[in-house]
Amino acid sequence: MFNITATALSRFMVCNGSRLMGGVPSVDEDNQVRDEGNAVHWMIEQVFKGVMTAEEHVDRKAPNGVYITPSMVEHAQAFLEAIQGQGGHVEHDTSHSDLNGQWRVGGRADHILWQNNILYVDDFKYGWKIVSPKENWTLVSHAYSMIKLIGVWPKKIVFRIFQPRPYHPDGYVREWCIDSEMMKALCDDMINALDNPSDKLNTSEHCYKCPSRTQCPAAQIAIANSIDVSESVYDNEIDNDILAEMINNMERASKVLKESIDAYTDLALLRLKQGQVIKGFGLAAELGNLEWKEGLTPDVLKLMTGVDLSKLQLVTPTQAKKLGVNIDALCERRNKGVKIVRMDASKNAEKLFGKKG
Repeated sequence: MFNITATALSRFMVCNGSRLMGGVPSVDEDNQVRDEGNAVHWMIEQVFKGVMTAEEHVDRKAPNGVYITPSMVEHAQAFLEAIQGQGGHVEHDTSHSDLNGQWRVGGRADHILWQNNILYVDDFKYGWKIVSPKENWTLVSHAYSMIKLIGVWPKKIVFRIFQPRPYHPDGYVREWCIDSEMMKALCDDMINALDNPSDKLNTSEHCYKCPSRTQCPAAQIAIANSIDVSESVYDNEIDNDILAEMINNMERASKVLKESIDAYTDLALLRLKQGQVIKGFGLAAELGNLEWKEGLTPDVLKLMTGVDLSKLQLVTPTQAKKLGVNIDALCERRNKGVKIVRMDASKNAEKLFGKKG
């Protein structure tokens, strides 16, 4: 039997061949975001079930060891307000399989509701990668499971993504509404792909969490192309909201790329030391800066070279301060221009008005 999760279904629908690649389990680029997201989902479930309010969760520890913060509560507020007013089910099992036992899709919907012949399927995203509700196969799978369970087709299906953290021109709540005919067509496509998967490899936005991306020939070609494109993509006419988001994305990309380079370099070093051949790379001695040999003093060097090589130099202001010297009237910070820094609106407000009573 072919087993797949509803989360991985979106990648499978674009690239059927990914199921054959194997590979190692994918690692989340930012474990902190993943862990915070799991904690927020736990908090949402507790609030929905009436265990305690969202505010009462602040400074409490989620089962995964992450503490709930005021910002987590704030980010989850729109989602909580929407689902608490409707009812329905949170963390609802939406697994389904074919009659012949050929495949199984495992799933769990963040929130699902059947009301007035309308099926609502909601997904709360705490991460930074933009997710769209349109033709979202994870949500389609959740909806199909509910339709299969109830045995009738709803008049309308409403897919909603709640994603409060990253900027999006459509806002942090985005929805896609379709009728039953459109839903039937999507389900037919999904079932047909699961019943008759091809072996073709295709790249898409879903490659970033594919466990086979380092071994996939299609992904390697796409990576080379993206590097070429990134050299020329720049727009000085973008608005300030998008500009801020671009800086955030580029900083995250830079961090991920550096970590990837370091990891691959360490792996190459290990294999070269083991005697393996890596095309275009080899081992060389890594030398430090030139230094005087041990035991040589300025006086000895003057006798040997005939030149006074010592240098009289002031200690730094910080070193002088550690020696107990009052440097306030003796030092200055020269203006080197301006630079961009990150601003925290909450902390700035605390400086101006003090902490909330």
